[in-house]
This record gives sequence, structure tokens and C-alpha cells, in this order.
Amino acid sequence: MTESLLILRICSIMLVLGFSEAKMEIITSKPDVLLGENAMLLCKAGGEGEITWQKDGVDVEDDQVENVDETSSKLFIRNAKMEDAGRYTCICEFESHTERIYYTIFVYERPSFGETPVYHEFLEGQDVVITCVVTGKPTVEVNWKRDHQKLHSEAGRITRLKDNSLQINNINRKDHGLYTCEAKIKDRNIFEMINISISVNVPPKVNIHEEVKKVTAGPETNVSLSCLVEGVPQPIIIWTVPESSDKSRYKYNSDKSELIISSVVRSDYGEYICTAKNKIAESSAMIMLDVSEHPVAVLSQKTMELEPGQTLSVSCNVSGHPMPTLQWVRKTNNDHLLTVDAGGGRVRMEDGYVLVIDNVMPSDGGLYSCMAISPAGNASTDFGLQTWPGKASQVSGTPGPTSVLFTLGASLVDGGSPITHFTLQWKTGRENNWQERVIQSTDPLVITDLIPYTSYSVRFAPRNHLGQGGFSDELTVRTQGIRGKVLTRVEKL
Repeated sequence: MTESLLILRICSIMLVLGFSEAKMEIITSKPDVLLGENAMLLCKAGGEGEITWQKDGVDVEDDQVENVDETSSKLFIRNAKMEDAGRYTCICEFESHTERIYYTIFVYERPSFGETPVYHEFLEGQDVVITCVVTGKPTVEVNWKRDHQKLHSEAGRITRLKDNSLQINNINRKDHGLYTCEAKIKDRNIFEMINISISVNVPPKVNIHEEVKKVTAGPETNVSLSCLVEGVPQPIIIWTVPESSDKSRYKYNSDKSELIISSVVRSDYGEYICTAKNKIAESSAMIMLDVSEHPVAVLSQKTMELEPGQTLSVSCNVSGHPMPTLQWVRKTNNDHLLTVDAGGGRVRMEDGYVLVIDNVMPSDGGLYSCMAISPAGNASTDFGLQTWPGKASQVSGTPGPTSVLFTLGASLVDGGSPITHFTLQWKTGRENNWQERVIQSTDPLVITDLIPYTSYSVRFAPRNHLGQGGFSDELTVRTQGIRGKVLTRVEKL
């Protein structure tokens, strides 16, 4: 009796140990099942028994189950629907007991963005909404990124709406770029992304640093006109220039924001309009190019030769911008300038540009300057009047035994042309006719070969290449005796 009980206990223990070694498991290739796909659960009981399936505590349909043998069974989910999600139980009834194992199937619809626009263009300053139309099951979480970084709201400007759209108030050019809408199945690492490009258009704006550009015309003068523009898309630049300007002298930089005019001339004067244009709008600004011309004075003739008593008339035309003022001046020997008045004198300016001298005198000879005066500068050109020399004044004579040396107390008037010779004359009291000799202007101003102890009348006249001036007033001099010589009566006479 006792042995029988022992054998029975051992068998029971072996049955228990045999059951403990049996392990149930459910095997599947994908715990998360995409809506519309097929899935299979394989239940291994680890021993022989009757296997059945339940979903959320309810027996499944027989057509979903396929028993492989007494130790394993398959459950098929075909064309998965959202209601197929849940907790599945594999139940195995062994001879001595019942075992259960559980497995949860997650069915989802992958996030999609439907007809969400992937490109937007906005005008700077607008309040805009960027939509992200998301579908998916079960719950889908939406996040926004910009340049791969999570986008944070800015109070009052950038906010996320309840429908997951992004609202940007007063959008500006800094808001342009690539935005990402990310949709993720809640509690699953299942997500999709869509990139949305945002372009912010900005109307053109033209910036001009100098509204008026002042230059003086000349072959070495180059002028640069700058037109700085802003705008999105990048505006093109169009220049409108005066018709009188020669465009062959124009050069532009690559985007035409700088116009360079070489060898500026007066005809380049005028309005230069810079227009910036893009698909949004256009904007213009004007630069006034004020071109001054350096004054120029042109004479009707550079020199004139006249005899005393004749009338001089020479004209001077001036040009430039602004129109210069014309002035005639007389250049004196000491570089002083004497202004010629426009009155009614013998030396005057007529009609604002003609130099007139009535009854020309030797003292009128010399240089006259026609001056053109303007804010752009001054210019002058010289006119030379040449006439006969003037009569010498303040002349004294110093006699020697056989000579008389003339001394000048005042400068000679050369008539505007250098004195080249002097005509010397002398005679005694008994003579009616003058004797004369012509000497170079570089020779000593002296009469030689006179008779000692004799009274003479002497004088001289200067001469230039035009003619001879008047003789100086007569001087009466008496030559001195020769030391050591006694005069005879005849010599004394």
C-alpha cells in the first residue's frame, strides 16, 4: 500500500515537472500592422493540447484559425482593419490544466499629407497661414520644424493653430526658408514628414546716396552713379538717361547698380532715373547730374599792331557752365591788373566783350587779359597791343670833353614791343640840321665825337620794330675841355 502511494506521488511529480518544462509563446513578424495588410500569429503550446483563440475575451472566427498540429496554431488577420487591433489570447487545454498567453496587435494607418501645398509665396508684411493637412490612425501628433530644428512659437507672431496649421503674422524676409511638418503616430516610432518651402516677396526699394552729383566736364573726369536696390526676388535695374548723353561712354557693373560715365561732357547733364523692378512692383529714384564746364576765353586775335592815333577793337568770347563773367584787365609792368571799365572812356569795354581803345597812344601798348570767371573756375587769355614807343621823359645829359651821356629819370614806354634801337641827334647853335646816329638798345646811350668846349642841342628817340617814337625834349649842353690842351682861337670859336 505504501509503495503504491509512493509510485503515484512520483508520477504526479513527473507530470508536474513535464508541464513546467513546456513553455507557450506567440510568434509574429510584425506587432504593428499597417491598415490593409495581412498578419499572422503563431502560437506554440509547448505540449499537446486543445488550442483556441480569443480577441479581447471573445472567441475569434473559425476561418481565422488554422491548427497546425496538437502543439501549435495559427491566427490570420487578413486585410487588417482598425478594429483588428486589440489583445489576442492563445488558450491551450492540456490534460491536467489550461494555459494562456497574450499578445497585443497594433493596427495603424500611416500618416499622409493629402494635398498639402509644398510651396508658398507671400508678400512681406502679410499675416499668413501655412497648412499641414494630416490624416492617419489612430491618434497622430504633429510637430513643426525649420531648418531641422524644432520651431518655437513667438508670442503674437508665430503660433500653431488647432488644426495644426502654422500662422505667421507680419511675415518678413527672414521668415523665408524650408519648413517641415512632421506627423507621428502617438506612442509609436511611426512618422512621415513633408517639406514646405516658403518664399517671402519684397517690393523693390531704391536707395540713392546723392540726389545731386556735381562734376566738372573734362577728358579726365569720370563719374559714378550708384543705385542700391533691395527686394525679393532680386530686382532688375533699368537706367533712363538724358537723350543728349552719349551712351557709348557708359559702363555698368554686373547687376547695373553702378553707372560709370567716362570723359564727362556738358551734354551728360540731366536726370538719371534708376528703376528697380521685380514681379511684385517697381520703384524709381532720380539722380541729377550737374555738369559744370571750365571757363574758356577765346580772342578774335591774339596780337594787333597799330600806329598811334588809330583805334583798337578786339573781341573776346567766353563759354562754360555756369556762364562765366567776362572781364578785361590791363597787365602792367609790375604785374598789377587794371580793370577796364564798361563806361564811355577812351579805353573801355563795349557790349560786354569788346575791348576798345580810341586814339591809341604808346602808353596803351602791352598785354591785356580777357578773364572768364565762374564758380567752376577761372580762365584767361592774353592779347598783345603793339604800337610805337613813347617819348622819353625826365631826360638829363652829362657832357664830357667829346660826348654827352643821356640819363633817364623815368622808364621808357616801349609801346608793347621791345625797344631795339635809339636815334641820337645833336647840332651846334650855328647849325640848322641835326646830325644823327642810330645805336643798338644795348649800347650806351651816349653821343660821341663832339668838339670840346662847344655848346650842343641834343635829343634822342626810342625805336621798336614798328617805328620810331617821339624825340625827347632838347637839352643844351657844353662839352668840357681836354685836360692839358690849350684851345686856339678858332677852336674856341
